[in-house]
Amino acid sequence: MKTTGFLKTGLLALAVLAASCQKTMEVKVHASFTTDKDVYEVYEPVVITNTTVVENAQIAICEWNLGEGKTSYDFNPENVSFSTPGDYTISLTVTSDAGSVKGTFEKKISVVDNNIKPVADFSWEPQEIVAGEPVVFTDNSTDEDGTIMQREWTFGTTVVEADGKDIEYTFVSYGQVDVTLTVTDDKKGTASKTVTVEVAKGANHLELLWEKAYDDTEDAYVFGTSPAVSPDGQSIYVSSTGYHLVSFDTEGKENWRFDIGKDGASAMGNDGSIRHQSPTPSVDENGVVYIASSFDEPKAAKGALYAVYDNGSQKWYVDLGSGTSSRFMSPCLTDKYVIISNRNCSKWNKWQVQVFERESGAFVTDMHANAGSYGGILAMSDGKIICGTGGKWGYRLYYPDGEGAWKFGPDNKTGSNNYNLGTQDTPNGAQPAMSEDGKVYLLLDNTAGTVSGGGILYCFDSGSFTAFDELSEPEWTVGIRGDVPQSGLGCVVGESGTVYVTTASGNGEKAYVTAVSPSGTVLWESAADGNINGVAAVDSDGCVYYNDSALGKLVRLSGADGSRVAEIELCDEMRTSPAIAADGTVYVNGMKDGKPVLFAVQGQSSGHADSWSQLGGNPQRTGYMY
Repeated sequence: MKTTGFLKTGLLALAVLAASCQKTMEVKVHASFTTDKDVYEVYEPVVITNTTVVENAQIAICEWNLGEGKTSYDFNPENVSFSTPGDYTISLTVTSDAGSVKGTFEKKISVVDNNIKPVADFSWEPQEIVAGEPVVFTDNSTDEDGTIMQREWTFGTTVVEADGKDIEYTFVSYGQVDVTLTVTDDKKGTASKTVTVEVAKGANHLELLWEKAYDDTEDAYVFGTSPAVSPDGQSIYVSSTGYHLVSFDTEGKENWRFDIGKDGASAMGNDGSIRHQSPTPSVDENGVVYIASSFDEPKAAKGALYAVYDNGSQKWYVDLGSGTSSRFMSPCLTDKYVIISNRNCSKWNKWQVQVFERESGAFVTDMHANAGSYGGILAMSDGKIICGTGGKWGYRLYYPDGEGAWKFGPDNKTGSNNYNLGTQDTPNGAQPAMSEDGKVYLLLDNTAGTVSGGGILYCFDSGSFTAFDELSEPEWTVGIRGDVPQSGLGCVVGESGTVYVTTASGNGEKAYVTAVSPSGTVLWESAADGNINGVAAVDSDGCVYYNDSALGKLVRLSGADGSRVAEIELCDEMRTSPAIAADGTVYVNGMKDGKPVLFAVQGQSSGHADSWSQLGGNPQRTGYMY
């Protein structure tokens, strides 16, 4: 049909009129909701149904204020309950998608607590408790108007969730221990009972022989600097950020002290605090002690490296220059050299690995370590050196290139830094280890995410290190649970070849000691109650020791299955590594009552393992064994 001009004009006018009417239609938001009732018990679910109606638009946003500081943007919020009795106002604000028109509705509800709380109670058998022997605890709690749904036991500092009424527990320390049972009923009512039990000494107990505070400097701190023991086991050496190197005998008598800050080295940060990381001393076969000092703030502070005779007199001193940062490191001692690592060492043109003559302190050479190093040095009898870098470049391997010289690959090879070991992962100051058969074990932060775990353990065969620019692939890698921050962590090797790795808590994980077989299989994992900031140690019986840094206790584990054999609480904080002397005495240092303190603990073994058993491989902390 042919449309006339008049008809076209009329249709156009109707269209304009319709559009005009549509634009002026009013948007209204009628916010509303219902609840399934008006009065609730504490923790009882509140069922909310959104009944909002919007005219001439759609719902864009539902904003709920649910009380107790809780909010929601769901259409119908779920899992709503209240933990405290009282009157509450639930409000809903609805915003439309046209003109952001809003509407609000609120409703009051009441929450009451009519729940009869449970009564916590428990018993145990046998009545006489002995450390190292299992005890069965029985929950005898009652709940008049409900059911016990959850049980949590606390034995000293160890928290255990129990599925049933009975739980078997073995105490690993003697003395008075608080045992607490906390029960929760089906209405989330809780009750607790605590009993202080007396635990008798068992066959495998750890006993404190003596303790000595050794630095009265204001704010002196112990983080990363662990004890070193002379080869004959008669002298123990400790330091702190108060910059005193102190020697004790096996009875706890102070032999001497040496000021490692006398030439200008400083542990002070830009914040004015000296509560920072610091390195560990090492000692040679003649009893000469070597120690580096300084933190890299302020930049004007000078770093220092000292050799000190075992009568406390200075043998030699090296000025390391300003901006030197020595952390989580003990000087590595070979037959001829002292090897240290630094971060941001300006004196050596930022080449962060320095080598000195052990006898004279004369400078030999310096080498680059990729963005600095936080520590972790291993030297081999064939002259090779391994040192951790300060970034995502793994460990750098240095090849001997004549007397007092080493060669190493450039910073980058096709942009991948694959001249290093474990490239693309971060050492963070972790300590390497080596086995007698030539296997090298390196713990790194799993930066590249190539395995499952916060940490990653690499195994390399040192026999495959034949050319500095043709590094071999690792024999295996395995993921390690826990975190690997800058905390002086690392790995050690037992006499069976088992590798024991420490990690810290973080990223939702606990701290762990993990046992890994020589073939790369995880054998067991043992979670710490608090945290770990150090390397483990292995005794001659194959048991593994670590310091729980957060709880200030020394823990002994079975090397076979990781179960706790014994523990002893010593201080407030222990961010260090234990040292097992030749006679089996375990030396640890930490913070007690705001002071650095050295502890001597009687272990149950005759000595340390003959393998790379602890920080630096041996109680002397030399980083040089095979």
